[in-house]
Amino acid sequence: MSDGDDIRERRLEELRDTVEQFTFSLGLLLAGHDPELGATATPELRARLEAAVEPFLASGDAMRPDFGAYGELHVEGDLLLHDQPVTALLEFDDRSMRETADGRLLPAPRRRIRLELRLSIQPCRIEDCAIHLLAAGR
Repeated sequence: MSDGDDIRERRLEELRDTVEQFTFSLGLLLAGHDPELGATATPELRARLEAAVEPFLASGDAMRPDFGAYGELHVEGDLLLHDQPVTALLEFDDRSMRETADGRLLPAPRRRIRLELRLSIQPCRIEDCAIHLLAAGR
C-alpha cells in the first residue's frame, strides 16, 4: 500500500468514528441528556442543535432514540487534502419512540433519515449538519 492509501484509510476510519460518535451524541441530545458534542462538533453547531431541540424538550417530552444497528455512509471529497472539508452522507432507519412527560411511549412514524455532514479533516470535526427525513423503506 502506498503512503497516500495509508493516509486515506486512516482518515476514513477517523471520519467514521467521528460520524458514529456524533450520531450517538445526537440521540442523547434528543433524549434530553447533555452529550459531549464538543469532541465531534464545532461549538457553533452544538449551539444550533441545542437551540433546535430545546423547544421540544421544554414540553417535557423526549425521544427514545433507536437509529438501528446499520447505516450507509458515503464520503465525498479528497481525503488527502487535509485543508479542505469533506461531505459525509449517513442514511439509517429511525425506529425511535417518543416519551411523553407522563411516561407514555408513542411510536414515531418509521422513516429513513439522512444526515448530511460537512467535516474538517484536521482536526476531524463536524462543522455543519443538515437532517433530511426520507420516505420509509427507501
